[in-house]
Amino acid sequence: ELIVTTSDMTDAGMYTCQANNSVLNTSMDSVEVVVQFIPNVTISGNDTVTSPDTFQYTCTVVSSPVADISWYFDGIEISQVAGLNVTVNTTDTTALRTTQESVLTIPLTNSSFGGSYECRANNSEGNGNDTRNLTVLVSPLATIEDPQITVNETNNITITCNAMGIPSPNITWQFNMTDITIDMTKYIVSTSSVVGSDKNNEVTS
Repeated sequence: ELIVTTSDMTDAGMYTCQANNSVLNTSMDSVEVVVQFIPNVTISGNDTVTSPDTFQYTCTVVSSPVADISWYFDGIEISQVAGLNVTVNTTDTTALRTTQESVLTIPLTNSSFGGSYECRANNSEGNGNDTRNLTVLVSPLATIEDPQITVNETNNITITCNAMGIPSPNITWQFNMTDITIDMTKYIVSTSSVVGSDKNNEVTS
């Protein structure tokens, strides 16, 4: 009697018993052992994409028996999120285990797709999962609220510039296409921001 203690997925395979004696004849018999196990889940792919590029995560699931696969974005099942596509392919199946690949595709990325992506797989043995966090980089966009400002001489001029982007952009100022040196005397700058995307910048002279 052979006992394999605390079996796991690597113990699945063919086991053979051989018997021989002084007669020099050998007898053998074999048994195939299938070890059923919780799905092993791994997500691969870059964790950064630049908007509006297409993006993909690939979830590889090894299991026995075969697993059901689902994706979640910030805790919401992907099937309920517009703009996301999921395909599942079985790449390798044997009597011992099944390997599946599920590909999550974002055809046109924007900042709203940044967040946590989780691949879940479940079978009769239990549940497995893997999670990745995606950052969507967005090119800066600068806008000035008023196309023209009129002031009386000696009054302060206040110009507000809103800049959006990921990561949060740095703001500099020019006057007649020449860089302004912020000396906090002639030119004063105040900044407020929303973490990760927006920045509001005012210059007063």
